[in-house]
Amino acid sequence: MKGHVQATLEVFYRVERAGAIRLPDGGGPFGFDVTKALLVDDLLAAYECDAILETGCFLGDTTRYLAARYPNLPVYSCDIVAKHVEFTRRRLAAAGCRNVLVSCVDSPGLVEKITRLHERPLIYLDAHWEIRWPLDAELAAVARGVVLVDDFDIGHHRFSFDTYAGRACNAAVFAVMPSPPTRYWIPDPNAPWPLPCLQVGRRSGTGLTVIGLDADPLDRHPALTGHDLVLEAPA
Repeated sequence: MKGHVQATLEVFYRVERAGAIRLPDGGGPFGFDVTKALLVDDLLAAYECDAILETGCFLGDTTRYLAARYPNLPVYSCDIVAKHVEFTRRRLAAAGCRNVLVSCVDSPGLVEKITRLHERPLIYLDAHWEIRWPLDAELAAVARGVVLVDDFDIGHHRFSFDTYAGRACNAAVFAVMPSPPTRYWIPDPNAPWPLPCLQVGRRSGTGLTVIGLDADPLDRHPALTGHDLVLEAPA
């Protein structure tokens, strides 16, 4: 087993699934989908990312994993629910994670700040705030970086996606950005990974794009499929 895969295996399944108290997937890092963790490994290496930003920490399952798995990178996360932020901060402090900053702030502002502060951040957008959907504002705030949108429709029955006010989380979320990317990518649901996914319940899709960075690493990744972003003609 390659070194980075072994490192992911050792950290991923040792993170307590605090999110099980409410989340439909039972909690755990990346919804207990280790293939997402392996994809993040690959992207961090390919882009030599200098920071990780997560939006919507809830009780910190993914935050805890990221902080422990990448102790030499700054990790940022946020939530607008103060008790979630306080719990996550205490959890990370108890684990000795000193490379992470969890803020009780609105996520688009943090996205703008961090993506201007760092040159090659990886941005994992996973905020779900009751009836409000911050995704449009988050994407509009990205100055540069590798962007992963969770709960994205990849067109496969095994992978769920979000719908807010009748809008599905799909390629259209990229199309409404102030400066839309020309392409986006989704994982191949049948791609072989070096570790099996043990999530037998809800799995969610992921949509990826890059802002201000070279897209070649996404095109070269064997588990990703690229698509041209089709924009609607103005009325």
